[in-house]
Amino acid sequence: MEITIFAKKRTSQEGRKFFSYLTTLPRKDGTEETMSVKFRDECGAPRPEDCPCNIVIQKGDANVSKRNYVREDTGETGTSKTLWITAWTKGSVYVDTSLDEYDI
Repeated sequence: MEITIFAKKRTSQEGRKFFSYLTTLPRKDGTEETMSVKFRDECGAPRPEDCPCNIVIQKGDANVSKRNYVREDTGETGTSKTLWITAWTKGSVYVDTSLDEYDI
């Protein structure tokens, strides 16, 4: 399966800068679900400056974990999902089509 990986620059509470990775996965019902992505140390992560990029993963080289949480400020509950990847290869070139539906 080929998926698109996005890198987002973040800052920890201690002021340390790091990148987090995000993607969307297609569900069987046709919808897409956004989730964070973690790459195991042995396979490495794409370089943030190369993102967004497409990568190819096999079903046996990835899994999704779920974590329930409660927001401290509102008391709202939710579920956070993470795609864990143990092996990947570079996919096709990423082409941004986000503005195709607009008359620009």
